[in-house]
Amino acid sequence: MVIGMSNIKNIKKNKEAILTGEIGALLHDIGKLNPCFIGTNSIENIPQRFHHANIDGFLKTELISLLKAFEEQKIKGESIRIYNIITEHHKKDNILQGCDRKDSADDKGIVRKKQTLKNTIISSPFGYPKEKVDLNCLQKSFDDLQNILIKLLKDYISGMVDLSYFRRTLMKELQVFFSHGLGETRIPSNDVTLWDHSYSTASRFKSLLVAKLYGADTKDPELRIFGIFWNGIEFINKGRKIAEIKARKEIIERIKEKLKGKFEDEIPVGNSIYEDINGICFTFPEFERAEELANQCAKEACEIVLEESENELWPFFTLSKPSKTLTVLASELKFASSRGAYPKITPALFIDKKQKKIIADNPEMPTPQEGEDICPLCRLRAKPIEKERCEICSERIQGRLANWSNKKENTIWIDEVADKNNRIALIALNFDLDKWFDGTMVGTIYSQTYKDWKGSKKWNKANNVLRDSIEPNRESVYRIVDDILNDRNSNEDRAKLLDTFFEEGIGLNKDSLETHLQNIEENIGADLNKENLATYLFTQNPSPARLYRIWKETEEFFDLVINEITDKIYAYRWKRIGFSIDIPELKSRLKKEYKDIKNLEKSSLIIKISGLDPETLLVFHDRNGKFYTIESLEKFKFNNKTGEEAVKEALKQGIKHLALEDEPEKNLIDVGKTIKTEKNLYFEKYYPLIEINRSPLSLRFIVPALDSVKIIEMIAELYNERFKKVLGKLPLNLRLLVAKRKFPLYILLEAEKRMLKDEEFKKQTPMDPWWSVERLDEHYSFYPTKKIDGKKYTLDDLSPLSRGKTFYLYPGYFDFELLSVTTDRYKIYYEGKNRGHEDHRLFSGRPLYFHQIPQILELWGILSSNLSNSQINFIEKALTSKLREWKNVKDENKENTFRIFAETTLKDAFGRKWDGLREETRFFLISSSLNMLLLDTINLFTHVTGVPEDE
Repeated sequence: MVIGMSNIKNIKKNKEAILTGEIGALLHDIGKLNPCFIGTNSIENIPQRFHHANIDGFLKTELISLLKAFEEQKIKGESIRIYNIITEHHKKDNILQGCDRKDSADDKGIVRKKQTLKNTIISSPFGYPKEKVDLNCLQKSFDDLQNILIKLLKDYISGMVDLSYFRRTLMKELQVFFSHGLGETRIPSNDVTLWDHSYSTASRFKSLLVAKLYGADTKDPELRIFGIFWNGIEFINKGRKIAEIKARKEIIERIKEKLKGKFEDEIPVGNSIYEDINGICFTFPEFERAEELANQCAKEACEIVLEESENELWPFFTLSKPSKTLTVLASELKFASSRGAYPKITPALFIDKKQKKIIADNPEMPTPQEGEDICPLCRLRAKPIEKERCEICSERIQGRLANWSNKKENTIWIDEVADKNNRIALIALNFDLDKWFDGTMVGTIYSQTYKDWKGSKKWNKANNVLRDSIEPNRESVYRIVDDILNDRNSNEDRAKLLDTFFEEGIGLNKDSLETHLQNIEENIGADLNKENLATYLFTQNPSPARLYRIWKETEEFFDLVINEITDKIYAYRWKRIGFSIDIPELKSRLKKEYKDIKNLEKSSLIIKISGLDPETLLVFHDRNGKFYTIESLEKFKFNNKTGEEAVKEALKQGIKHLALEDEPEKNLIDVGKTIKTEKNLYFEKYYPLIEINRSPLSLRFIVPALDSVKIIEMIAELYNERFKKVLGKLPLNLRLLVAKRKFPLYILLEAEKRMLKDEEFKKQTPMDPWWSVERLDEHYSFYPTKKIDGKKYTLDDLSPLSRGKTFYLYPGYFDFELLSVTTDRYKIYYEGKNRGHEDHRLFSGRPLYFHQIPQILELWGILSSNLSNSQINFIEKALTSKLREWKNVKDENKENTFRIFAETTLKDAFGRKWDGLREETRFFLISSSLNMLLLDTINLFTHVTGVPEDE
């Protein structure tokens, strides 16, 4: 078969069959939303028997009739009916049965721990209890969903809506309802919601239907991942103003939505399984000429990306090697990250990380004509020399300003976020999910315990196979597994022994033993030795639904961070002042050359008011004489009033000086004239927070500098709560940069890119656990005792957490910097895991570990509650002076001498309070002086987020 555009046309021709199959797969486990599914799988086992595929027994009769009436489709002569897909999805040799099994059975591990009816919990993939299932609410949801499905099916069958609309609406509704149900109720596999499982199964099934369309063997199927990538961070960082950054974020979101429409609906090859600011990945069929189909899909995608970004984003494309699991996602994302670092590479398709096809010629770069130069924002298009930006970039910012006018509680003005010292803070967070996406860290979580296995009913029935008793531990498991693999018993006895490791009946007997072992070997993807088999039997496996849930969970954590900041830190919000001026009055008071008010719309202006401190006030003229203050008002003083009340009182005096922001001394108002505002003043509330970008891997936002530590403290508490069972496995890095409000935004973002970027900060570190190891969860308490070497961990490499033992952990890091001038960004570089600049080497221990944030807060609490600012300053100067003085001194007793000096300095500063401190506190202060945590803490609070005394 010749594969080309006819290939895509063939997929389009069979679109209804493919989407019908996907819809059936999305609904295949609808019975698991019924409360009876929770009950029959609970400890109480009430009701005792509930078959979730037997929908005739519990769905409404009208819904059953409509499902049966849904038009039958065919692919390669095979019937595709939604009703049959649901009722027969457990039938052997069924494509969907294989997809369902891959996601929910073989790939999830062996689980035993049932939950009670009244305390069934939906957990995160990191062990955090997210939601308690209320059976009454679940029943209500189940009934509501049936009613929605009845109406939606009626609309489709009657021709009121087409199949694409039906699919989109169905997915939105199912995501809402299925997210509160479980695909598996037993712990710890209660981390995958019914939506995660249904979506992952349907995505796999959808791509396999396309493969079947081209004659692929779907009995032992493989899939690929098709990735579309670009450098989204660089694209966003080009923005000189927040409005420009917001516009660029919207472009990326629009591109992703169009790509989903293209490859999920118009040319339905699969579904999106991962997306962030730098790209999107889809499931993709594997068949003989899949690479040529990928080439054509890449061309379709390239047109979308280039068109929507006006040729600013140059995409590249990846097609993974065929795989039975989706853990290849990790290597695809890692490769894309390395390629994305190159500026403007020719759009090309990389197949298994090797460049195979050039997809499009590089977009033409314009040549500026006379009187033109290149736009400093896009660095692509020409613009008139006198203009600040090109026409397209201007249209983008105007669009964002219009959007802000309709929703002003979210500011786009950096000046409105600055604290009373005119400082802003950029906080950047990022997760490293590489070792979760490739299954490494998933495989450190136990799915069943040795005790539960040894205490099972199956073991009690089969223990007569062994002549001596065994203990519930790893060594016993190895002994039995070794016997199974090395034919030391009859096939009947071997089958009995292997069967003890499974909670449910899997039809394992002497005749099916070898087939079952072969299936396990295929799932493992490695030789079936005792280590690999034992690991498979006792640890979680990276099912597609779990991988999907993992990045969704980190994305939800960043959502939570933003919500907690707005709801708790800024519950009362800040205030701006709005006022209106009649257009005729405004025109009558402006100088002749500024009478055209349109030229002043959507402009930032400066108002000067005598007696106001500071004297100038930044405002924005929206349109039709509507003005708003667009800088924070807390710092202002006027007539014994402060903050917004001071500015309001000052504005009542009228406006005598109005100027463009770029020309603050050039008054637009005629001499002697005043614009009255007294009757038009009012307050509006807004959040002093600006989000730069948010994705599963990273979050960046700007807040007032004075609030930054409080926000960092809240983030650390949230992280320690949500991820407490995987501390040391899921690192979170935090970067803090502080600058004046007028500091160039693009320089600030560039400085953030330099911080903690080195590969050293992604490596495992041999260290003791820094958190409490008391009363740990039995499934999550196992940690690696050796460095990962490219292979997955086995049970030999994992030990229960304990004190005094070294584990190979992934700690998060915390670094911060004050940027006073633009060249300060060049101070941010690293030598190994330490800051490289001389001052940092002398006076700082940065970067710090993320888990040291509570220590920093505790240390500052001790200092600030016992010492004055001058006493804290005394400690800092004494220690830094001595460190500088001794920097070239080589003396084996140097460290002990400095310890004595530091203790003496602290005693001098604390005076009589020193002896009143607890011994632990005194030791903490002295040790913090030696490891530089004390100087870093003082620096953070008095120089970076606070204001030096000489300012």
